[in-house]
Formats: sequence, C-alpha cells, structure tokens
Amino acid sequence: MGSGTGSTGGNGHGYRVEIEQLRTFAGQVRLLLKAFEKDANGDSTHGVSGIGKEAFGTFAEATEIHDRYGTMRDALRVVLNQLQSAVDEAQKSAELTATNYEEHDQHVATKLKLADDGWSVADPSATSKAAYEANQVPSQRGNATI
Repeated sequence: MGSGTGSTGGNGHGYRVEIEQLRTFAGQVRLLLKAFEKDANGDSTHGVSGIGKEAFGTFAEATEIHDRYGTMRDALRVVLNQLQSAVDEAQKSAELTATNYEEHDQHVATKLKLADDGWSVADPSATSKAAYEANQVPSQRGNATI
C-alpha cells in the first residue's frame, strides 16, 4: 500500500511513504533483534565466554590481566545491551510510523472526496476556498482591470 505524495506516484509534490516497505523493515529489524537476543544475550553468552580467575596464572600480573578482562567483558555487556535496546526501539518506531501513516491515510480518505472531474475536491473548506480565490489573478476572479 502506498501513501503520500510526490513524483513517484502521489497526488501532489513532496513525499511518498511505502507503508508495506516500512512494515517489512520493521519485520527485518524484529528478526535481527531475535537473532541478537539468541546469540549475544548478556548472561548466557558471557557465562559461556567467561574465563576463570586463575586462567592466566596465579601471579600478580595474571590477576591484573583477569581483572581487566572482567572490566572489558562488563563494558561489552553494557554496549551489547544498549545495542539491543536501540534495535528494539528502531523496530517499534518503524512499526509505529507505519501505523500512523495508515491511520492518517484512512482519516484523509474519509474526509477528502473528489469532484466529478476526478482530481479536484468536491467540498473544499471555507479556508481552502478563500486561499484559492486570494491566489487567483484578477482576470480569473471576474474582476478584470484594464
């Protein structure tokens, strides 16, 4: 379903939104998030990838290396959690945007009725009529001046 306007198939000039493409994008992001949650989940992944306290040895420098490893692993967990949150937010935003465009299209379709000529508005508002008349050249208003 297409929505919007513009040279790519809409009614005027400006923009065009392909709601189905937006929904497809949201679905792809949702799949990405599921794969991310499965493969990069903080607790399960970090539990499996954890290195024991004595993996580098028992001397002071080995303990320091292990401590730095733990610090980096924790920092990576924070980054992965932030990434997961950002991907989740992108999916929700894309879905919400698609829904908003659909609702707007439905609202406009119920309010906007075309005249018999197929392109002009059947019952323009008083504001639209006034704006149209204000932008007409004098000869088009019937007030031709010489």
